[in-house]
Amino acid sequence: MDERVLELIRRKKRLLIPNLAIIFLFYFMLPLSLIFYPDFMNKKSFVTGVTWAWLYAFLQLPFVWFMVWLYHVKAKQFDRRMEETIQEELP
Repeated sequence: MDERVLELIRRKKRLLIPNLAIIFLFYFMLPLSLIFYPDFMNKKSFVTGVTWAWLYAFLQLPFVWFMVWLYHVKAKQFDRRMEETIQEELP
């Protein structure tokens, strides 16, 4: 493989692996916080009538949307660069 293609693959991995780590960490913090800090998570938050556990659970949806949007934008850039690299290599 061409060195430019390998560099693009490395850059994509550098984006993907931290993003997955952040998503898993954010996702698994809800059950872990309910196990280790149940008193705090069951207290009322600044949103009337909503506990911190429910607020955190509802925040997971916009967080995932944001991470998907971020990956989508970056993946399009990588795909564009990969296509340009492939076109340059073709005779």
